[in-house]
Amino acid sequence: MLNCPYSLTFSRTYSHKRLEKAYKILGASLVNRIIGFALFLLGAKREDIAQYLSLPFGTFLSFLTRIDQHGLLAFEDRRKLPPTKPEKVQTPPGKIQLSLKDHNICIQLGYQNQSVNIPCNNSFQSKIVLLSFLKSGLFSANDIAHVLGFSERHIRYLADRLHKQDVFSLIDNRAGQRLDYQFTPEIKAELIQQFAANAITGKPTSSRAISEYLNKRCDLTLSDRSIRLHAKKLGLPQIVKSLPVLVDTLKKTPLDGS
Repeated sequence: MLNCPYSLTFSRTYSHKRLEKAYKILGASLVNRIIGFALFLLGAKREDIAQYLSLPFGTFLSFLTRIDQHGLLAFEDRRKLPPTKPEKVQTPPGKIQLSLKDHNICIQLGYQNQSVNIPCNNSFQSKIVLLSFLKSGLFSANDIAHVLGFSERHIRYLADRLHKQDVFSLIDNRAGQRLDYQFTPEIKAELIQQFAANAITGKPTSSRAISEYLNKRCDLTLSDRSIRLHAKKLGLPQIVKSLPVLVDTLKKTPLDGS
């Protein structure tokens, strides 16, 4: 029994005009699918609908199955849809690594074995590059400190200066480092004397403490880094523990050797 009201009247003229317009806008295939599905909803037999639309019965059954599975997408002509491109599987990049190789600071980027190599003697360039990596969170302060030979605290200090004052802060430091090589024999003697006095008396022997003592006692303006550099060259850090023991031993030893 059809659900279509018997009171409806149909006009062949209107039908022809409306179908012609619909064919131009939607296409004949889509219009036929709409008509076929509407007749199916109104209770017409599937065989009769397929015959009325001049469609193979199997094709119409496949259309009804697609509606059950995909809804409105079944009305589209899949042959006219653009082909779907397979998604490219992107290989995740490897971890960025930092190391020392053949007197070069090597930054392994992790992309097809690409790397950036900076000569170790290019200290100014290596500082700017590595501190920029630190600011981006790609390297830790410990990694950079190990490569540059500084403490983590000094690395964070340089990174903060670079962030606040740009590269000019490192240029100024670099200019100050040239003065480190102007240590005269008199200044070195004062450094050794102050270091030994602090070690024997149990006072701090850090570069900052020695710098403060020398600046007060000798009216010298020496940076922490300068003190640390020359103390290391003279081997002073190696006698911090042994020097007080040696002095105590000499005090207890008689002059005649008995």
